[in-house]
Amino acid sequence: MVVVYSKSFLLPISVCIAATSLAACTGMILTEEEEEKLSLAASSRWSIPPDVSALGDGQFVPYTGAGRWVGSSSCSGGMHPGTAQLSDFLVANFPQISQVGGYNCRPIVGNSTRMSVHGTGRALDIHIPLSGGSADNQAGDPIGNWLIANAEDIGIQYIIWDRTQWTASRSAGTKGRRYNGSHPHNDHLHIELSTAGGNASTDWFSGTQEPPVIPSCELVASTGATIDNDSLCITLHGNSRYWRSVDGKGHGDSLLWTNAFTSSNPSNWAQWDLQMETAGMYDVEVFLEPEHAKFASTRYRLQHGSNTSNLEIDQSSTDGWHLLGSFEFRAGAGQSLSVFDNTNETPGAERSIAVDAIRVMPSTP
Repeated sequence: MVVVYSKSFLLPISVCIAATSLAACTGMILTEEEEEKLSLAASSRWSIPPDVSALGDGQFVPYTGAGRWVGSSSCSGGMHPGTAQLSDFLVANFPQISQVGGYNCRPIVGNSTRMSVHGTGRALDIHIPLSGGSADNQAGDPIGNWLIANAEDIGIQYIIWDRTQWTASRSAGTKGRRYNGSHPHNDHLHIELSTAGGNASTDWFSGTQEPPVIPSCELVASTGATIDNDSLCITLHGNSRYWRSVDGKGHGDSLLWTNAFTSSNPSNWAQWDLQMETAGMYDVEVFLEPEHAKFASTRYRLQHGSNTSNLEIDQSSTDGWHLLGSFEFRAGAGQSLSVFDNTNETPGAERSIAVDAIRVMPSTP
């Protein structure tokens, strides 16, 4: 694996490019956790949750490609009825979708000899606006997860989203894989329907199409709110193996923690979604428990209103509530607090990062 690091590292980038691992590049002795985190951080992508992956493993949809590209004569001329119906359903139930692309008579990008499934009328591109130049996983992941959970019922044969592909015809345990195509698909989900799905002849199209049941995050009231680590408002990213859960400690007698590691990209990180009832100035605090909140350069990112504030704190400096600051928020969703496990430093022994409750309260003059 080749990992390119920022100029804050002691060795020049050219030396690191020639190395086969960070240990070879820097002489560092890495733990198994650091090695795995570096691998994930180098290619952060859609991480299909274990429960969704298990649901997908129990389903099978045969794959039907589009065949060779012989020109426009082989295209369908428009979207199939099932494709159009699924498009309407997704737009109606997932308001984060900005636009939908469908029928497009063309060869596959990067392979001019094969026709794109878009040319058959059985493919959709579900567009999700980027967030800070990267995929908005808070917006796009729920769509991909719902499609996997209902793949056989609808006739979903293939999905690409944020450098991950999911293929319904593959065997259990191998359906979700890394996608290495020329476009990372970080601004849209590519969805393909089977022939039966495109023709609206699967079970989903013949029954009542209930709106998706998507766990929702509670509203931050005008009087403020405390959001604990077991709330639906928090999303954990990265390898679940490195999210440790501790009972009997922290706010509400539970907390999560992971270790800091050296990288320019995060591996395990958490995000609290903030849906504000009322616009205004609010104090934002994090709860820190000294046994597990130890890393001295813990990075946070707060998205509030139309602004992004990058913050760094010494988690070991506080036992209890730690004030990050006072910030202006707008009413509504699309705002969040994130904490990351990566640093440009070389962490010492005290490297654990606690993820516990946060508190958002109206600022007092």
